[in-house]
Amino acid sequence: MERALAVGGRLVDLTRRQPRGHEQVCRWELVVTIGQEPEDRAAAAWIIADEIMKARTDLDDLGYRLWRENVLAGTTLTGDDYEHVLLHASPVFEAANANGVTGYVGEWLWYLLTRDLPPEEGRSVEVLDPPKSAVNDGGPDGLVIHRVPGSELGFVFRLWEMKKVTGKTSTSAGTIRKAWKQINTEGARYMGQFSWGGRALAPDLRRFVGSMPRQWVERKESGNGGVSIALNAADTPAIAFDLAHTHFTTHTHPGALQGLVVAIDDLDDFANDVRRYVWSAL
Repeated sequence: MERALAVGGRLVDLTRRQPRGHEQVCRWELVVTIGQEPEDRAAAAWIIADEIMKARTDLDDLGYRLWRENVLAGTTLTGDDYEHVLLHASPVFEAANANGVTGYVGEWLWYLLTRDLPPEEGRSVEVLDPPKSAVNDGGPDGLVIHRVPGSELGFVFRLWEMKKVTGKTSTSAGTIRKAWKQINTEGARYMGQFSWGGRALAPDLRRFVGSMPRQWVERKESGNGGVSIALNAADTPAIAFDLAHTHFTTHTHPGALQGLVVAIDDLDDFANDVRRYVWSAL
């Protein structure tokens, strides 16, 4: 925690971003996370663990405080306090979900690296939600809505699919291809799975959100797709997303496709570090 605070308390402060694919239809960024120092790796794992539990406890301030105070004190919860925190942590981090933790951490890498970027000139983020609460849950992985004054509808959105690349049975090229094909075939269905009824939205944003499914079906330039993959730094590709437009064909306007590669030293081991922080109070 001290190291995390010393570097700014945000995951982006432990990364290097490199724009890639300038001549491609789908441009992408390589984000190399975490410096060489062990303290940086620990700080990044702590930031993600803390952000996950903050989101999972939501309005349950007592649950979050119980978890955080005991983790930092190196103590283990008991009794009702144990049961209280367990109900938030176990759906993702219990041993039975071990195979899904790496992918879940990969989604949080995308979210935090997107959330804490400096504002872009001429646009502002209006909607960016944390990853869904369940491991291996079907449906859309991520959505970003930007307010863009002067654009046709005043806003644009991008539907994101996130994948992990670990082990010897998967490659970055194959994983990227699978993700784009998934958005291509399932994107319209994903648009129908978002729930907005209970949200307090500005009237113009509410109108835009209500029309997003139709925008996707009509292939409007306000709708876009994105794919993010998390992988081991040693497996970072020199070329990626060069064939994305052949797999995602529903939207063909300029800027419709965007890619992100998040490279981290030993992704599975890093995800286990995050789990260890979360579980250390239980």
